[in-house]
Amino acid sequence: MTGKLFASAVAAASLFASCGAFQSSHTTRAHRASVSRGTRVRCSASQEPPPGEPPRQKKELSFSSILKAIDKDHYREASESCTYLAAERKGTTTTAAVEGNKERFLQPPRRRGLTDSAVVALRQVASSYFEANRDGPNNGALGRERVQLDAILGANLADFMNELNDTLQESVYTSIRSNWEDHQAFMDDSSLLSVTSATVFAGGGYAGARPAMTSLERDAGLFTVHIDLGGRDDIPGGNDAHGAIYADSLIGGMELPIFGPLMPGEMVIHRASERTSAIIVPAAIHDLAAKGMHSLDNHARRSIFKAAESSRHYALRLVVTARTENNDDSLTPEAPAEERSYWLRSIARFSDDRLRYLTLAGLMDSSDPETHLWLGFDYMSSDGNTNPGQRLRDLNKAVFHLQRASILSPNDPRVQYQLATALSAKMQCEEAVEDDILPVIEALERSTECESAAVKLGVSSVQDLLVGLNGLSENLCRIGDFNRALGSIDRWAEASSVRSNLAIEDLASQDDGACPEFESITANGGEGDTCRVFVRTRGDIAVFEPNDIRRLRLAADNMFASGLQTSRYTMQYEGNSEIHLDDLCASDPVLKGRIDTILQQKIYPLVRSAFADYGDTPVGPLCVYDSIFVRYNGDKAKAAGKIGASQPLHQDGGIYSVNIALNSHEDDDQNGCGFTGGGTFFERLSLCDNAVERPVGPGHAIIHATTQRHAGAPTTSGIRDILVIFLSARKPLELNVGSPWAIERGMRLQSIGKQLRRDKLIPCLQLASNNDPTNSEQRYWLGVHLIQGDMADTSENRWREICGGVEFLEDSIQLNPSDARAHYHLGMAISTRHKYAMRTRRADELPPPKEAAESMIHALETAISLERRCLLYNCPNGINIGAAYLALGDFMLRLKSFDKAMSYLNLVEGAIQESGDAEEEWAKGMMDEVTSMMNFCNEEMAIIPKT
Repeated sequence: MTGKLFASAVAAASLFASCGAFQSSHTTRAHRASVSRGTRVRCSASQEPPPGEPPRQKKELSFSSILKAIDKDHYREASESCTYLAAERKGTTTTAAVEGNKERFLQPPRRRGLTDSAVVALRQVASSYFEANRDGPNNGALGRERVQLDAILGANLADFMNELNDTLQESVYTSIRSNWEDHQAFMDDSSLLSVTSATVFAGGGYAGARPAMTSLERDAGLFTVHIDLGGRDDIPGGNDAHGAIYADSLIGGMELPIFGPLMPGEMVIHRASERTSAIIVPAAIHDLAAKGMHSLDNHARRSIFKAAESSRHYALRLVVTARTENNDDSLTPEAPAEERSYWLRSIARFSDDRLRYLTLAGLMDSSDPETHLWLGFDYMSSDGNTNPGQRLRDLNKAVFHLQRASILSPNDPRVQYQLATALSAKMQCEEAVEDDILPVIEALERSTECESAAVKLGVSSVQDLLVGLNGLSENLCRIGDFNRALGSIDRWAEASSVRSNLAIEDLASQDDGACPEFESITANGGEGDTCRVFVRTRGDIAVFEPNDIRRLRLAADNMFASGLQTSRYTMQYEGNSEIHLDDLCASDPVLKGRIDTILQQKIYPLVRSAFADYGDTPVGPLCVYDSIFVRYNGDKAKAAGKIGASQPLHQDGGIYSVNIALNSHEDDDQNGCGFTGGGTFFERLSLCDNAVERPVGPGHAIIHATTQRHAGAPTTSGIRDILVIFLSARKPLELNVGSPWAIERGMRLQSIGKQLRRDKLIPCLQLASNNDPTNSEQRYWLGVHLIQGDMADTSENRWREICGGVEFLEDSIQLNPSDARAHYHLGMAISTRHKYAMRTRRADELPPPKEAAESMIHALETAISLERRCLLYNCPNGINIGAAYLALGDFMLRLKSFDKAMSYLNLVEGAIQESGDAEEEWAKGMMDEVTSMMNFCNEEMAIIPKT
């Protein structure tokens, strides 16, 4: 090592050793590594044994041997990878002034790296190459494409190559040395810059295209040169779409964290360690941003996506490194510390002992946040050790490295999220109180802030942001900061509303498309009124035409055949397969175009018309919250021992659910070849003649509010395909209105609340109920949890909780009289209230005994009746009917109505037998209790004289 490099390594070793990170270089495990950049560094060495002899144990290479192999490979790559591109000439001046952010990004004085003619020549050659080498039919989905520059070089690019080499010598190399003169790689006077990789890449230019032409990541090498090549049919300055560079490090320091827009031929140079993405933006991006980008959905973001769809854009990326020349051919010069660290991280990816190589990477370059991130993640993931003390030590190391990474790279959302995760895991290991989670919240806030910046510009999808916002909301609720939690949930709902790339409703357009006819299906409400359950399309105009159905099912068949399923949902059952519609459309712009047209011409107008008279429809434009293609395979489910392929009772996300049939039921198929069973079971229809409904035929739809509890009735044979589209709404850009996501607020708070301690759970569920007072689900869960408190607590507050639990369950039943769970828990709550009142001497505060008995009997008998109806359709709630009969018997016994008690107790055994749980321990215990109670009743009835 050179003196300075050795000194820095020694200092780094002290730092790493202080937190216990350094690992022994001796290990018995063999390691192999194959790095994508072409390295063949081997971390173990062995000779093949002669035939018949047992395999020889591989010998682990020492750190010094690994570093020598890396140095050799780096020198070869720096000298031989791109020999067609000029390396730096010795004696080149380094006095050129540069523009830009010192040690971040710069544009050399000669900002145009290439002339218009050179740009057009390279773009045309690259375009022809891509068109000739696309595999199979792509339906116009060009996706991201890339090719190494040497693969497309020819005589027609001679002038371009001369220009590029002149630019390297006269502008790139001199600018790098001027701006980063203190870089460790330049400490040796014999160092020379050279290009190790030259790549042309393209993106955008088709329906559904994303703005990012490259992933958000860091490059190999020391420096990256980005040269914009404009659009396919570009006339400089005449196209609205331009290239730009997004970078994490620019977040907060500039109005937009981008360098651009760039004109064709313009170049940007930055350190390879920067996390960047090449993106497509409109020419007026800064003017649009000035109008406001505080919210996730804004004018600028929508314009960025339109720009990406309008232009197929190209760029050239060069990776530059430095090599040291020496006169001794027997010695390989050391690679720069950054390069050594990069290679070691790459080796670690394929190693059984990742920590060993990551630690060495940290010794080489202790200022690289990426190494600290990987070390932190690996220490946090090493949870196989059941020793609590060792687990805590690993978590302390994880926190150390992630905190170090957050200092070195404060704008990297990955670092902040992993830091929050590590801090939370450490708290759990230490059994710390939840009030100490402020550092977790701070890290999550920073993570979501930085992730939002990438989502606003189309650099990243919203999925990671949704995970971060969900974690932030949960932790804010844990400390009882519900106001900030609501803000975080609103951000979550807004992110969900922009997750899909499908068309949003155009409120300004009066589309002439024919809207399907529909009919409303209602059920009796809680007080004799009627309640809309769902809307069903009918008539000659379907939502999907036969050609649309064929194209959609073919796309799904192809994805299923490849073994892919992309569902984010957790209710996965045997026989069910799911694919998100956005994933199908990403590879088929024609399909996306048809879906967008159907949304604008049929689905959005249909929903507006159908639900206009049932509460306020959203002020903002409707949009797709999510959409999944669902395949129910009844034969596969039956082979696995199930009744059929199904989904349990649940509510959906978003505001409206649109369920579109894609094939025929056996009863509707002219050849009798359709599926059997299947359909949507609606809980509100459970007491009607038929609670399972299907669209009238393929292409037709059933539409309902997402809060309507429903289930997928078992498909007992054949295949049933449906497309479910969940609709939400965007917040209007022009109007200053309140949150349009009250339903999402209620659902998220309900989901979060059930994970909290009871002192935070109750107010969380109360807030959920206040935000969506029409949703019975929140009142149901609030009632259940109010009852499930400390029964040994005899305070007035506990008594109010029990009475309040009864009231909330009664409210839930008023909103949804068909919920068997609510009736069941109401009956149990009345029983609990009676027992508690008698034990705490509050009998005078109870309703009259006859009224209480009638209320309990009605609640539990209704629960039993409703559950039996659900069982009839194979869509149960999971209510323990035997326990309901036992509770009725116990209550009657307490009222000394022994005959009625016996009549209920006699039904317990039959209910247990029907459930198939007779051999379960809880069932045996219940029958012992029944026997004891029946004996008591017989004894009492024998004592009491008959009149």
